[in-house]
Amino acid sequence: MSRASFQNLRNPPSQKLNKRVCIRLRQDMPVGASGVDQVYTQPRERWARIQPVGTATYTESAQTDTAITHRIWLRKIEGVTDAHEIVHITSGSLYRVQRLADLDGGNDFTIVEVEQLK
Repeated sequence: MSRASFQNLRNPPSQKLNKRVCIRLRQDMPVGASGVDQVYTQPRERWARIQPVGTATYTESAQTDTAITHRIWLRKIEGVTDAHEIVHITSGSLYRVQRLADLDGGNDFTIVEVEQLK
């Protein structure tokens, strides 16, 4: 998984972390002869900021087959990979993690670039 760098973005003020999200690990488990069932483990709830990306970012990501539709700001979090999903608890929106990076190289915030699935 790629770890991007966001040198030109700034830490958001605390009041901007106004969405409650659940970060969960998705695992596909075989069922029967040819079925697959999703199992979700390691749920972690956090406050986050969810922001759609601009059209230039979306177009650039679509050309590399990693459709980035939103950026999600979280307080520093470890262990999140592209096997995780993020659910916006209030709206039920579902996002697939594409890549993440520390904001401005610091230890305070992580930005996760995601693709909206629902």
